[in-house]
Amino acid sequence: MWSQTVGLVNGQYKYLTAETFGYKINCNGATMKKKQQWTIEPFPLESREVDPVNDEFVEQEHVAIKSHLDCYLAVDSFGNVTCESRELHPGARFTITICSMTTGDGEQIYWAFRNVERGYFLGASSDGMINCIAKIPQSKAELWHLHLIPARGSTMFALKSIGRKRYARSVRLSDGGGEQVQVDSTSPWGAETLFQFKYYEGGRYALLTSSCKYLTSEGTCIDWTPPFSPSSPGKNGVHHANGNGVSITIKSAANGNGVISSPSPIPPPETLFTLEYHGGDVAFRDSQGRYLAAAGRAAVLRTRSTHVSRDELLSFEPAPLQVAFRADFNNRYVSIKQGVDLSANQSDVTSEHETFQLEYNIKSDTWNIRTKDGQYWNPGAASAIQVSSRSRESSGFFKLKWNEDGTCSLLYSDSSGIEDDNSRWVCARKSGQLCLSQTDPVGFHLLLRNRTSLNLRPASGSGFIGLKQPGLGKLDVSKTSPDSVLIEYVNSETDEDVAGSFNCCLLKMPSNGKYWSVVDGNQAAADASSPSCAQQFILEIRSGFTLAIRLLESPSYFNLTKQSTLSVTKCQPNEATLWEF
Repeated sequence: MWSQTVGLVNGQYKYLTAETFGYKINCNGATMKKKQQWTIEPFPLESREVDPVNDEFVEQEHVAIKSHLDCYLAVDSFGNVTCESRELHPGARFTITICSMTTGDGEQIYWAFRNVERGYFLGASSDGMINCIAKIPQSKAELWHLHLIPARGSTMFALKSIGRKRYARSVRLSDGGGEQVQVDSTSPWGAETLFQFKYYEGGRYALLTSSCKYLTSEGTCIDWTPPFSPSSPGKNGVHHANGNGVSITIKSAANGNGVISSPSPIPPPETLFTLEYHGGDVAFRDSQGRYLAAAGRAAVLRTRSTHVSRDELLSFEPAPLQVAFRADFNNRYVSIKQGVDLSANQSDVTSEHETFQLEYNIKSDTWNIRTKDGQYWNPGAASAIQVSSRSRESSGFFKLKWNEDGTCSLLYSDSSGIEDDNSRWVCARKSGQLCLSQTDPVGFHLLLRNRTSLNLRPASGSGFIGLKQPGLGKLDVSKTSPDSVLIEYVNSETDEDVAGSFNCCLLKMPSNGKYWSVVDGNQAAADASSPSCAQQFILEIRSGFTLAIRLLESPSYFNLTKQSTLSVTKCQPNEATLWEF
């Protein structure tokens, strides 16, 4: 069921705010910070005898709104709005109504929150005070835009159709006509099944593929880059909505290569959607009032119907890491092409045989490793490693140990806790077959298969990494929406973009087309115009949703300083900043 962290923006383009002290709430926030973040979650049902079908529907329709202090927004019998209690009670139960309003700028979609106990709608006065006194949403005072924040550790997600019970994926057209999105995958496997969203003024969203292409209402995917303007709005890379709610969008057209050319900082109208909540799931509506859904025999994700049914409902699902292991001793990828035995003997990577899913166990800091068809790594006869178990609980548990040369070794245990007396290293025989032994572990280079781009946010912070200003190279870590970072795997000796003999990677910002580099001694910037001028990195996977970024040639990490600036500093691995991806 849908549960997300959001910012709520009223008709005056101010954010609903929960102050840190005194449990005070108001609607005076100018930008999205921690105090403006709220979690909308399902409201649990009380224990009573009801029709199970209708009861499930009621639970999906009722929500609670929780502040960053873990206190719930509630309304008392006198209409006073509070946010003091950490316990759910009837006054904290709301329903969501989707409203449309036609203005000079066209149709606008809003959310309205009705308190179930009192029967009135949540609103804000002109001075920013919160109230609940309107029986119906009469003006923008009771209407809210939703600023959806990517979930922690899940900025890239799988998009599932509720009606078709299939996952969306981006597909290259055979006639060379570009890309389109189809809803026909039975599982979220590969980078083509991952998506992300970006928020724009007025509660509008763009859906992007993992390769940073924008989905249009016709189902095609296009390139679009925000233009460089020295007078770009915003401070420190954070977008500021204007006070009167007026925005100017210059219409643009695609050139012959399908690349959008536009002087506007907002993507073309055909790539923008508003988000609606329906019974625990979401729907995306375009500017013409039509909803995204799978259409036709090819199940192309495009807008068609003006009404919401199960076909128009979508859900966001987390997508675990999928990687390929390249053994350092023979430059071959681990594969199951030969059967159940795991061997490092393939020079090419496929999604069927050489790609594995890493499923993380938070309590023990271990991993289960799974194939595409649902089988897990486990020791077999003569200590050989095989894919012989379909149960995650009975499979082997592994830890990733990072080495100084940028490779990682796998430590195995037959229980979820790694103990010295039963742990063994993953090693290899001369034939390339993987086995378990107490000595000589194999060093593996990890190739991220379903993360061709990253949205980075410090695990201890709330802002995303992005360009401080469009077109410039300075990096900032206070962005409310991420600027994606593309990964290019290279060989450090040749600087060639290769996957067969890589030992490091380059990080590239699609928003300005430049690579990350180190300037002024220890400052990070995206200003290198070519791979030969770029900094080479090692991505150290630390958990199911965090990684550390290390320089290839030194024990220096890409860190967030106490002054909230980005720098490259020498430190111990356990002291490095962890970045959520």
